Amino acid sequence: MATVDDVVCALEGQAELVVPPPAGVSLSGAAPWEPGRKHEARGLLLGVGVPGADVLAQDCAGVVLREPPDPETRGAWELTARQRGIALVLLKVSASWSAVIRACAQISSEPGGEPAPAGADATGEVPQGDLFALADAFADMVGGPTIIEDANFRVLAYSSFTGAMDQGRNTAILGRRMPPEWLAYLEQTGDLERLRTTSDVVDLPSGPGQAHRRLITAVRDSQQLLGVLWAAEGDQPLPGTAPQALRRAADIAVPHLLRHLEGHRAERIRRDNLVRALLDGRGLLHRHATELGLPHGAAFGVMAVAPSSQQVLPDEVWDRITDHVALSCEAFRWHAAVARVGELVFAILALPANQPEEGMLRLGREIVNRSVPVLRDRLCGAVSTIGPQLGRLNQRRQEAEDAVGVVRSAPDDDRFATYDDVLPQVILHELRQMLAQREQLRLPGLLRLAEEDSRRASDFIQTLRCYLSFGAQPAPTARELGIHVTTLRYRLGRIRDISGLDLDDPAVRLVCNVLIDLAPCA
Repeated sequence: MATVDDVVCALEGQAELVVPPPAGVSLSGAAPWEPGRKHEARGLLLGVGVPGADVLAQDCAGVVLREPPDPETRGAWELTARQRGIALVLLKVSASWSAVIRACAQISSEPGGEPAPAGADATGEVPQGDLFALADAFADMVGGPTIIEDANFRVLAYSSFTGAMDQGRNTAILGRRMPPEWLAYLEQTGDLERLRTTSDVVDLPSGPGQAHRRLITAVRDSQQLLGVLWAAEGDQPLPGTAPQALRRAADIAVPHLLRHLEGHRAERIRRDNLVRALLDGRGLLHRHATELGLPHGAAFGVMAVAPSSQQVLPDEVWDRITDHVALSCEAFRWHAAVARVGELVFAILALPANQPEEGMLRLGREIVNRSVPVLRDRLCGAVSTIGPQLGRLNQRRQEAEDAVGVVRSAPDDDRFATYDDVLPQVILHELRQMLAQREQLRLPGLLRLAEEDSRRASDFIQTLRCYLSFGAQPAPTARELGIHVTTLRYRLGRIRDISGLDLDDPAVRLVCNVLIDLAPCA
């Protein structure tokens, strides 16, 4: 490889050389910084999503960091770099880490340059982004057919193969994702956790459906899991060097999957903006729907999905939940547009012709009943009413949001519902919110009863609640309270005297019932 200046020049204005390297220092390679890993003293360290101070503390020739948002941090980094005698390159906010990796690999392969660092693209002429060509190159390296999946186990590419292959590979390729039985198998054996947390090569002698031997390993940079590589035995056994070759392939795949992830994120942002515009009722709704692939003239519903507990989750987990919803819709052949909005994931669903509305309920239950690997919680969800007008998606979004709030707070095991199922609870919730905001909507008589209970430890509010719940019938009320009817009549007389409420008036009884349930002590 050449020098730090060569890397900056190759980035063509996307980075700034803030602290130059000592004169005559050439680089031995470039790699993302990882905690606990020994890096080369003449290497260029890439601080991909890690604290700048940690990277600057390493022994190296230079460091590339994302440009900080404040001048104080920039000044501190510059001072540290000068004191330690290492180069400091700041990557522009708009630039990508993939561009840095490509620039380093390009310079290392130029005539006269030093050999590329371990983990650079050793697959020769495979261009960045051509994952199918990469899968073929990996198959040659490993000695068996390969599959490249993303971090959600969705199939991105696979090598060409003409020999006999087991059902698992065929199902993964046709379904474009890891088969559910394989996901369950890996979770049961503990190998799914190994893939999430380590760079081990998992060696599986067999698997579901009389599967051939498999080798699996994770593709990761210092910050995140990028994907998974599979290699399988075909007509011939895998060679003894296959595990080491697959691990090298995973290192080679990093810049390719970073580029894929970058494109995936850009597409997600574009689609998210279109989905939000539809849910908000903004802009040219029919054009937005067309860009999202939603059919014209369909009936639409809005589904909302969220974790059952209202915990704070990092963006990476929300991305996985969003992908889970989108992939489930795709697997069940639904036309859907999915995006996260705040603390909910919404899916705009187009109901196919001649498809009963119950299909959305079945889809929703499939989504919430399938686990999301990185989520240590169960999902819950709800779907709105269904209708043809795009202009009413905003209303249907509110229905789904209100309904999922009810499902989330419900104690039973049914974690998915339709808006119509929970409409009474939604109405009660709206009334409770209105009463909380408008303190003037109180009955002074009920307040006096509550004060009397507090002062004398009486049970007037509880007696009145029970009396109203039994339709103002003294006999069943007395049995429920475990008292004589005469005692109940005496208490009701005291309630009338203290509160001044006419309990013979149906309207008064109705208002008392609502206020006691929704605004206690009101």
